Amino acid sequence: MKVIILGAGRIGRGFVTQIMLLNHVQITYFDVMDPMVKQLNEIGSYTIHVLGHPEKDIVNTNVTAYSANDIEKLAEIWAEADFVFTACGGKNMPSVGKTLGKAYKAMLHNGKGHVTNIITCENWIEPACDLKQALEAELDEDEKATFEKNVGVAEAVILCTGTGAPDPSLLTNPLDTWIQNFPYLPMDKAAIKGELPNWEYVDFVDQFGNLLTQKLYTNNTSCGSIAYLGYLLGEKYLAVAANSPEIAPILDEIYDEINQALIKGMGIDEESQLAFSKRAKAKYTDLDIVDPITRIARDPLRKLKPNDRLIGPSKIALSVGVEPKAIALCTAAALFYDNPEDESAVELQKMRMQNGIGYILENVCGLKPDEKLYTMIIDGIHELQKRGWLKEEVNL
Repeated sequence: MKVIILGAGRIGRGFVTQIMLLNHVQITYFDVMDPMVKQLNEIGSYTIHVLGHPEKDIVNTNVTAYSANDIEKLAEIWAEADFVFTACGGKNMPSVGKTLGKAYKAMLHNGKGHVTNIITCENWIEPACDLKQALEAELDEDEKATFEKNVGVAEAVILCTGTGAPDPSLLTNPLDTWIQNFPYLPMDKAAIKGELPNWEYVDFVDQFGNLLTQKLYTNNTSCGSIAYLGYLLGEKYLAVAANSPEIAPILDEIYDEINQALIKGMGIDEESQLAFSKRAKAKYTDLDIVDPITRIARDPLRKLKPNDRLIGPSKIALSVGVEPKAIALCTAAALFYDNPEDESAVELQKMRMQNGIGYILENVCGLKPDEKLYTMIIDGIHELQKRGWLKEEVNL
């Protein structure tokens, strides 16, 4: 069996590659970054390190990569591939869909249409929908009908963390990547076309439903909360922050609020959600996973949007009578994330200094001054000041 991995970052060349290699699948990489493509081809091999379990490390050899901008080559390789995995970042799904649409059009033109599947491996709400919409915009009506008949576009949920080298000074191969010991990839079974492969470590889920949202509002909400609080406290690594005596009790409150919101507000099975949050906590408190806070906290403007990991679950909680005080406190902390190397953080702080907190809550978070969550976040700012975690004067 052959697959394409579109996006050779830590998840693509790390976690997704691990799952495919464990199933003896042939991989071809495509990436938009020419330096990455060049490195993959020139070096030709690298190690996927499993954090805390060196005996499970895998060496990926005979690596082949092409530019994602080479539409003809993408069409040629796709003509023989059974699956295409995307690991490009959720916000890039429209551009990825456009690229795949052009490649599919070329593939049909060459008479190479066949049953195949695209699997999105993104931390995003409805990435498959964004990708498919952009892809089909490149096709005429006949091509679109053929695509609908023969190509599945399904979502997968990435529960595994990928990081850089725990000790960069010891790095000998720039392609090496480090992943959590969690080889498990659930996919939306109903969206897949053709016969399902007999892959280990892959779960083709019948009732995929809200799994991606459940993951976003459990894993991403909690790790983002740890990151923004940890940044205020001067911590550098996520697990260290999660285990700190200041943050650990807040983290327990966060999981309680998340669990109540998703069980009561989304109808998610209680046993399933409690197990889900327990795994998430174990992951983010695992000191074997050396994950920089700046990686988790990056792009705060996106993460403060109405349906993302902070505001989204808070609104669900309030809708069922649960007060998300801990998540509101973490949202308050996110408003002050000022990493000068993060373009989004710089823009956020410029917005805050020029227009005030209220402007951000209304125009980024989508909240009105008379909404309870708006007031709770303001209260969260006062609580951060009371604790001494926030020392500057605040323009509300």
